[in-house]
Amino acid sequence: MKKIALFISILLLVPLASAGEWRGDGTPLYTIAEGRIHGGVYMGGGHGLTYEDPYVEYFDLPGNIEYARLYVPVWNYNEGDWIEVSINGKSLGRSSEPDYVAAWGICDYVLNVTDELSSGMNTVSVTYHNTNGAPYSIVLVAVYNDTTMPQTRFWIAEGNHALSERSKIDYDEVIFRGDIPKEATNATLWTMIIAGNEGEIDTLYFNSNLLGEDVGRRKSGAYFDLDSWDVTEFVGTANNSVWFERGGEIYIHPFNAVLSIEFMEDQGDDYIKIHPMAESEGEDIPRAVIVVLVISMLFLIYRVRRKK
Repeated sequence: MKKIALFISILLLVPLASAGEWRGDGTPLYTIAEGRIHGGVYMGGGHGLTYEDPYVEYFDLPGNIEYARLYVPVWNYNEGDWIEVSINGKSLGRSSEPDYVAAWGICDYVLNVTDELSSGMNTVSVTYHNTNGAPYSIVLVAVYNDTTMPQTRFWIAEGNHALSERSKIDYDEVIFRGDIPKEATNATLWTMIIAGNEGEIDTLYFNSNLLGEDVGRRKSGAYFDLDSWDVTEFVGTANNSVWFERGGEIYIHPFNAVLSIEFMEDQGDDYIKIHPMAESEGEDIPRAVIVVLVISMLFLIYRVRRKK
């Protein structure tokens, strides 16, 4: 009997190993960088899970990049995996440990590429070692200086939060802290969501105003959604917020929320403030997953004993 139980336990764990071990609930979105600048914010990228290697994306950028972060979300991270990013033919070296990882191995590699970009077209490629996994996308956020433009207040939020039916985590909220003058104009919100599915209705709110339903539906590529929202009419005078709600999604991962707001008049000196990176939360397998495994094991033991 003990041998049967041990054998069945091993069989039950095989699917888990092939999909990557449980990595916890991940990291709720938080502000990694913010500031004011005469210029603007660029966010772009693509193009979904394709398993191509190298994975290549192109970015047409303005000059005078003051700060830039590159995101490479990847499916099925396991120990020993790595990626190697090259920009315009220059390798940035291998990255073995992702900066954010959650659930069954959905992860995000993040690189500061401020000094690696050029004005005009930039080619970014990623080669990788990952059994059964691959990049979901390459996404770039860049803050640029242009003295002919109005002053802009911006926030860059990042993370990797596993909103999951099994773990009973239903939402993620990020608050862009700071005061905004009433004369602010031209507010844009960008969001990146990984692992959404069409027909599983999630929702997105800005300051409690509904922006969209079924936002995570693979419209930007397989399991990848990158959106830009005009939120000018919804901007408050302090602490604007974005709310990702899982809704009917079995699981979905908010990765980024970036907000830029133009001022009609300058609000002080330009600056960029970088915050410390956060760590992932929780490493325990959800109780519901454990319960399902135990019940399955007991059922199989029962079936084996009946046949005897």
